Amino acid sequence: MKLSIIVPVFNNLEMTIDCLNAIKSNTEDDLFEVIVIDNGSNPPFKNPAWKNFSYLRNETNLGFPVAVNQGIKAAKGEVIILLNNDVICVQGWASRLLAHLDTYSIVGPLTNYASGLQQITIPVYQDEQELNLRANEWAAKHKGQVEEVSWIIGFCMAFKKSLWEEIGPFDESLWPCSGEEVDFCMRAKVIGHRVGIVKDVYVHHAGSQTFNELERSGQLNYQDICFKNDRHLESKWGKEVFTQEIKIPAPTNITGTKLNLGSGYRPQEGFINIDNRAEVSPDLVCDITQPLPFADSSVDYVRAHDILEHIPLGKTHQVIEEIYRILKPGGIFESFTPDAEFGQGAYQDPFHLSFWVEQSWHYYSDPDCRALYSTKANFYIESIKRIESNYRVFHLHVIAKAIKEA
Repeated sequence: MKLSIIVPVFNNLEMTIDCLNAIKSNTEDDLFEVIVIDNGSNPPFKNPAWKNFSYLRNETNLGFPVAVNQGIKAAKGEVIILLNNDVICVQGWASRLLAHLDTYSIVGPLTNYASGLQQITIPVYQDEQELNLRANEWAAKHKGQVEEVSWIIGFCMAFKKSLWEEIGPFDESLWPCSGEEVDFCMRAKVIGHRVGIVKDVYVHHAGSQTFNELERSGQLNYQDICFKNDRHLESKWGKEVFTQEIKIPAPTNITGTKLNLGSGYRPQEGFINIDNRAEVSPDLVCDITQPLPFADSSVDYVRAHDILEHIPLGKTHQVIEEIYRILKPGGIFESFTPDAEFGQGAYQDPFHLSFWVEQSWHYYSDPDCRALYSTKANFYIESIKRIESNYRVFHLHVIAKAIKEA
């Protein structure tokens, strides 16, 4: 047996049948099994008399992590695909996912509904026939492409069973779900495994169907569950776990004193790495909303990647003024922030406290804007680029030079 497809189920039984029929129609050969774990559905899911079909039932809803661990334990396949029961897969989906498991240890597809980098928009489809047509057109344009990321979302994810045996089961404390796949990916990455989004696989995902069912029945509050589980992930991996980092080329030909503000778990070689948390082992523990411990005009380069948006609105101006104070004449300020003009990536993160658009930089570079608020900081904007990642998340990458007398 090559492949085990594990489908946890809680109610939405008609949708589950649609999911299973799509698996049967679109998975290339018969060297696979399907394992349904019925997590207390009422009425119970009816076991179809299919070849290579297994059925497990829990009398109560034990949660997604418990269900998938049960399924993986029972699986006969070398490769596992976890699939939500509100997903409709397409022709060639499994073989294209599995083709990358020698290079990447965990892979997932693109879709219409997901958090982070996996959500894209493709031409409209009205039924499964059109879905397959649009997905195949997309696959042809992106054949063989994979984007390496920190984690993927668990609506559809593939990995070898040996990885689960190596790093341990999904975190069953995260009931009913939310974040267990992120934790699983992070545990794999810290010991050297790679995680990727397979860009030539697109599946349809209805999204949040189990959460909606549980919330309608009064069994949970969706926001409360997400908040609790996010805090659990943050305590284990730090706030950076919520950011799928976009790689920006490191600066070259820059000498002298270089600061990396908000270094977190991403220290930069050759920089003084600064963070307000001693537990991430920065070179300097410092609150950047307070005066920085550097003399006027003493620093050559300040790097601020994914940090300004975490500064409260009332303090952003003083932070920019302080960066300007310590920069030498001609010193470089490099900023990388989610672009709030496009929204995605800026507003969805609950830890973002301020929002930046291209026009924000006019108040530190345009004479009329600076005069309006008596701004001391004066920068020449050498470069401002909007960086798009996977057609969903946009960031502003700014290179600014301090204008001041020597």
